[in-house]
Amino acid sequence: MASSENEVLIDNNTNKLVDNIPNFPSPFLFFTNLLTLQAQIFSTCLLSLASPFFSIFSFFRRPAGHDYQKRDGSRLLGRIAAGLMAAVYVCVVLMSALAVAVVLGVGLVRAWAEGPIYTRMGLQFDYSEAHPMAVVQLGPAAHVGHTYYISLLLLMPESDYNRDLGIFQVSAELVSAQGDIIAKSSQPCMLRFRSWPIRLTRTFVMSLPLILGITTETQSITFLILKHRESSNHPRTEYIRIMMIPRAGTASLPQFYDAEVFVRSQPPWTKEFVHRWKLTFCVWTTMYVFIILLVMVLVSLLKPLIFPVMVVTPPPPPRDHLISSDERASVNRWKISNRSKRKAAANAILHGPAATSISVSHGMDFEEGSGDSSESVCFYK
Repeated sequence: MASSENEVLIDNNTNKLVDNIPNFPSPFLFFTNLLTLQAQIFSTCLLSLASPFFSIFSFFRRPAGHDYQKRDGSRLLGRIAAGLMAAVYVCVVLMSALAVAVVLGVGLVRAWAEGPIYTRMGLQFDYSEAHPMAVVQLGPAAHVGHTYYISLLLLMPESDYNRDLGIFQVSAELVSAQGDIIAKSSQPCMLRFRSWPIRLTRTFVMSLPLILGITTETQSITFLILKHRESSNHPRTEYIRIMMIPRAGTASLPQFYDAEVFVRSQPPWTKEFVHRWKLTFCVWTTMYVFIILLVMVLVSLLKPLIFPVMVVTPPPPPRDHLISSDERASVNRWKISNRSKRKAAANAILHGPAATSISVSHGMDFEEGSGDSSESVCFYK
């Protein structure tokens, strides 16, 4: 008995475990349903796209019939023409809105984005003065909010004069259009030192290029001379003035072949970020402007559907003013007499003989026309 009970318990537990196992769908049925769904979607799309053409072909292949068939054909052609005209109208509106959106989007991004400015200008010093000076015009290149870094390049010969000269001073000034000095900076400068053995070795090694004119005995000196942030609180920078100043106690000025000034600007980080992602901002701004224009067009065209307006009709004027005073008095007298006759008829019914016959006739004439009306009331008891 115990063994049979154990077998029954084992069978019950096995059945429970089998029932708890989830039933997974067959892969074959899953792929079959997937293919069937794809085929249905594809056939539905094809039928939806081809149904207009089938309608047109069936119309032209239909045999000639009565006049109602011609009317149906003309009605179908009219609907097709109206649909084509509506499609052309919608395309024109959308293309116009897109063109306006592109112009506005690109214009807004260009107006906001500002990239860094790189300018290189040559300097011509006036050695007729004690302190030679050179002036270059910055003008439209100066934008508000930009930070300007002004560097000076001097191409100087390695002559004994320049080596013996040593240090000299270079001054830079930013001048406004009215002649006011906005910013000023001064910095010392000199040739790089090279000892006699180094110069001799270098000359020996580079003798052939020096003889052929490929290289020259020069030094190019570049240094940052001025840093300035253009602000709207100060006058705009119009000119850059560079001045050579000899060392104190001497009147000697350096010798140089060429002098140039480099101007590099750094815009604010917001404008620089927009400048670096200009194409992306143009696309997104154009899309937003196009959506706004499209909403405005839809609101302007579908305003009666979006914002319905209730039209309140005024009440009709009273009709009493259409009747003259004499006619109104006649109507009142007729109503009073009619009411009195009805009361008399009611009293006669209540107090008179078994059968009473009352006949009432009356007539009315108006200016607009004439008419006779008669009324007969018979009562039987």
